[in-house]
Amino acid sequence: MKRKILVHPMLPTVIQAGIANLDGQSYTSLDACPSCGGDIAGYDTKKRFFITLAEPGVNRDIFVIVRRFSCRVCGLVSPANAPFYPDTRIGAQVVDLCVTLSQEMSCSRAARVINALGIVIDRGTVRNYSSRGFAVPPATEFFGFLLPVSIISLTMFTPGYFQPGAVVGAESFAPAGRPATGRAFPYSPPLEEGHERDE
Repeated sequence: MKRKILVHPMLPTVIQAGIANLDGQSYTSLDACPSCGGDIAGYDTKKRFFITLAEPGVNRDIFVIVRRFSCRVCGLVSPANAPFYPDTRIGAQVVDLCVTLSQEMSCSRAARVINALGIVIDRGTVRNYSSRGFAVPPATEFFGFLLPVSIISLTMFTPGYFQPGAVVGAESFAPAGRPATGRAFPYSPPLEEGHERDE
């Protein structure tokens, strides 16, 4: 019989509030082509899935808007600086959470802890991200759990900190120990259509 995961009742509330505050926010900053350094021009925008939150009685998908740019020199289409790691389908802060928790417990238990925080994820996803070689992020104890600074930093932004649809810069992830300027999260060439969950 699996033991119930006990978390401080305030912990899922603050974690969910921090993540929910990103819903619908726009990421539009990119200085130059990440491949050749060439000048870029606006290409399009994509609504990108961040994570699903388990709210009372219903699950809520969180999306952010990411602008994409086309390089005038090499033609590469690249996304703006946004809180995603290369080739991932969920937000970087949640990937950090998977990696951090799996350092101290099994992927199955880590998934149960993440679920107890009100984030919908399965153990296969935790295992996937914890085994892909992502660097272990800075972490600190928070309400009795060792959690990545990146996800804790989201709790600093109180509801209403960002206006709906606001252009979000590095301030939404700089407290996580990421660079405040430049490409805060590295990218590989864009995935083929159908390999990321967009609308």
